[in-house]
Amino acid sequence: MRFAIRWVAALAVPAMLLAGPSAWAQKKKPNPDKDKDADAPAEKAEKMIRAGVLVGKVAAVYEDKRKIRLQVPVPKLNPGAINGVAQAQMQMARARTVAAMIQAQQALARAQASLYTTGHQDVELQVLDDAIVRTARPREEFDEKGKVKKLTRAELKELKGPDPKLPGFKAEFGDVSADQLIQVTLVRKKAAGPAPKPVPRKGKKAKDGDAEAAADLLADNLPQVSMIMILLDPPPAK
Repeated sequence: MRFAIRWVAALAVPAMLLAGPSAWAQKKKPNPDKDKDADAPAEKAEKMIRAGVLVGKVAAVYEDKRKIRLQVPVPKLNPGAINGVAQAQMQMARARTVAAMIQAQQALARAQASLYTTGHQDVELQVLDDAIVRTARPREEFDEKGKVKKLTRAELKELKGPDPKLPGFKAEFGDVSADQLIQVTLVRKKAAGPAPKPVPRKGKKAKDGDAEAAADLLADNLPQVSMIMILLDPPPAK
């Protein structure tokens, strides 16, 4: 009888060892609901992608709305230069001598060089709540005699801030003012899901919600300012 009990016990030990890892794995089986909840914040977070960089003069600042109106240079076609290009091309076609050909080529080059002029256009931009604001130069400080104070290396390091990778020096949105020359970095939301159907042209009946969906999509994908670099302050008023 004792021999039988020992024999059963001897067989039970390996069986427990074999069943142990399986049972442990079953207890540690991942909870899909728990993992889903853990990943939920990452999925809900809005993904932003870089949309470009603009350099221009500040036309206005709306601090309560966190918006700025920026005057940016844009190329404009010169109508007079277009006529000059056409006339120069006609002169080249009619040229019968080397001198006439050279003269026509020079006229064409001058017309092409002035084909575009620089104009300006105002754009209104929304500044993100967590936008980074920097200034290319540290703010000037004056001593008791009214002279510009020379900053030490330690003071410059303090003004630069804890992140050495950021360009320039620390600033705030309140430091942005009219007539400054600034550079803004633009971002927009990464497209997710299918785009709404285009709104039918005038004269065709649009389905309910199409116009609203298109307007919401446009508003959601407008570029927003993620970083402002103050390049130059306006000259002091005389």
